[in-house]
This record gives sequence, structure tokens and C-alpha cells, in this order.
Amino acid sequence: MEVAANSVIGKQRISNEDYVGYFKNQQGALIAILADGVGGSNGGEIAASTAVDFIGQAFQNHHISSIIDTKAWLSKTISDVNNKIVEMGIEDESLSKMATTVVVALFFGNQYLLTHLGDSRCYLLRSSQLKQLTVDHSYINFLIEKGEVKNGENIDFNLQNVIVKGLGVSSDADVDISNIQFRPGDQLLLCSDGLTKMVSDETISKILNMRLSGRQKVDRLIDTANDNGGKDNISAILIDDLG
Repeated sequence: MEVAANSVIGKQRISNEDYVGYFKNQQGALIAILADGVGGSNGGEIAASTAVDFIGQAFQNHHISSIIDTKAWLSKTISDVNNKIVEMGIEDESLSKMATTVVVALFFGNQYLLTHLGDSRCYLLRSSQLKQLTVDHSYINFLIEKGEVKNGENIDFNLQNVIVKGLGVSSDADVDISNIQFRPGDQLLLCSDGLTKMVSDETISKILNMRLSGRQKVDRLIDTANDNGGKDNISAILIDDLG
């Protein structure tokens, strides 16, 4: 299994509020985590780095005994880091508006657990076909699901980055956790909206199908987002089974 990750500031931001990381426990199992922070001052950066480091470091000390136990551990860990981010905002007024998206993939054997909050995404490339595995927890998607706007309509720019679920958004961080088989040749992409708002799914699929290393694919995705405007921070983690 090959893992590649990168995070860049983009062309229009003055700081990078995305954060990525991947960690292994003592059994050699892997967890990949991507977060996209929001908030005044440097709150977004703090929220995102807190989320990734907290979950990753907890995983390094976690022993996988069963799927059920690990699902429960992941749910509790996300709840714990949500509480931590909320408490940090209460204790420091300058961090009171900070929050972050998070998308997590935890691999063991030939399967993985997947969960997320916010509009950072996970895509699966299988048999050359790209599929989005996550549903954006965004205000825009909320309006689309209610039928108040149609997908593809021009949306108020100020609403485009509003998330309805995330770490630090509320005291409740309940998550849905999926258990998915990881087949030979599969590629799993975790990415922030700085990538998906600049690069179409068609182009993402085209790049992932190229005969390149994982790192080259990640760099190609990020370069394409920058070439298309780079309006936000751009981050990606690619896990390739290599067949």
C-alpha cells in the first residue's frame, strides 16, 4: 500500500488552514486524516491541526481487536476531539469561532472504516471508475436536498463555504461510520474543497488513472487546482492498494 499526501496554501489565501496526516499503530494498521479549518485569527489552523494530531496520536496507541470495537473507538475519539476544540474556543475568545471539517479512513487488513464531518470528501477509484463516497455536510447541499436550490445554480459566494456539521460546530459530533472492502487496485482519495471546487470529478478520475506514482498524482491534482485559480488551500491524501 502506497500513501502520498500534500497540503498547499493555494494562490489567494494568506495562510494554510488545511492539515493532513497519516499514522500507524503498533500493529501496522494505517489511519489517514484530512481537516479543513475555519475561524477568525489563526483558529482554523489550530482546529485542523488539533483534529489531525489528536486522532492520529490516539490511533498510535489503539490496538485493533475487532471491527465493532474499532468503530466504537473511532466514534468516541471524534467526540473527544470535538469536545476539546469546543473547550478551546470557550477558554480563548479569539478561538471562539474556530471549527474544522474532518475526513478519516482507517485501514486494517483488506477493509477500512470511513467517516467525515463537513465538506471535505473521499473518493474511491475502482476499475478505473471514480465514485464519491461522502456527502457534503454543507449549507449548499442542505438547500439542494430540501429542493430550495438546484445543483449547478449560481449560489451566493458567502454561502459556499458554510458547513452544517464539523468539529467545533456544536457540542454534538455524532458520525456515521462505513465499513468498506479495499480491493486490489483500489485508490482512495481524501481531499479538501480547495481541490474539488477547482478540479472536476472527470479530471480527478483522469489523473488517478494515469501511470504515475501516488505522490505524482497528488502533486498533479494540486497543480491543476492551482492552475484553475487556487482560490483556497488545497490538500489531498491518496492511498493506493497498488494491486
